[in-house]
Amino acid sequence: MYREIQTEKILSNNYLLGVFFFIVAVYAGMVYLTLLNPYSLEYTEIIIIAWIPLQIFYVMVIWSMARCIISDPGKVPIYWGVLLDDQEQKKRRYCLICHIFKPERCHHCSTCQRCVLNMDHHCPWIGNCVGYQNRKFFILFLLYINLSVLFSIVIIGFKVYPIIMDLLFVDWRLLIENFIVIPTLLLATIILVFGAVIFNFFLFHLDLVSTNKTTIDTLEVRRNGNNAQIPLNAYDIGIKENWLQVMGTNPWLWPFPMFGESGRPKGDGVRWERNQNQLTMTEQNVTHRTQTNQNQRSEMTQPQQRV
Repeated sequence: MYREIQTEKILSNNYLLGVFFFIVAVYAGMVYLTLLNPYSLEYTEIIIIAWIPLQIFYVMVIWSMARCIISDPGKVPIYWGVLLDDQEQKKRRYCLICHIFKPERCHHCSTCQRCVLNMDHHCPWIGNCVGYQNRKFFILFLLYINLSVLFSIVIIGFKVYPIIMDLLFVDWRLLIENFIVIPTLLLATIILVFGAVIFNFFLFHLDLVSTNKTTIDTLEVRRNGNNAQIPLNAYDIGIKENWLQVMGTNPWLWPFPMFGESGRPKGDGVRWERNQNQLTMTEQNVTHRTQTNQNQRSEMTQPQQRV
């Protein structure tokens, strides 16, 4: 499913334009400094071979990014709230802005001005929310960025190595006069720093998918602590089932930012199976805390009764 997109809104999104120009700039720099760089012709064959998968990963990055931008993160089904019987839940889950009843794990995005099924977060870098229907595309976007960074480091490393050797064993002043040296070292530094940041970000989201959590889930638990209404691992029903709810039921389509009829995410984004063990442990903890508080209160009132 695709969302309504306003071209003017996309062109005015500085974050989105920044990501696009960064990808284009890095790609152009890689082409010039690794394929057209006349400084050293060593390892040329290896570099050309490594460029083949890098080209593929760049294409997948653009494809995944485009799907993240244009895909609808998940709409609440019309008249869904009619099925709710609990009046307290209706009051608690009613969105006063969208005028709809929010299903479980559904949240309102103040930026997009809409409610999103299984909302993970609003990402300014894609100008869209990450939710039930496009979370797979976001994970693939991060995956292919990391693979592109990995191959870029390998390729540019074969260009940086001769420069470092010459800096150590040849007159470095003559080397600095070569205009291609500083841009090569600068690009290598940018890729390394960016790679370290995006790799940690990818690991964080990979952990969220494997344990069936969202960024909002973790923030709510951190904010409320043990008083959170739903435990952090309440929806963790096993790595396989968690994975199918995000990446879809067709393994052959997992590497591609598409679902097809056979590869849609498992479930409907409205009703969520819960981990009964986690819920039982939470109920026991709540009961234990309640009993402890009652005992403390009774101990505090006993001296007063004696007096």
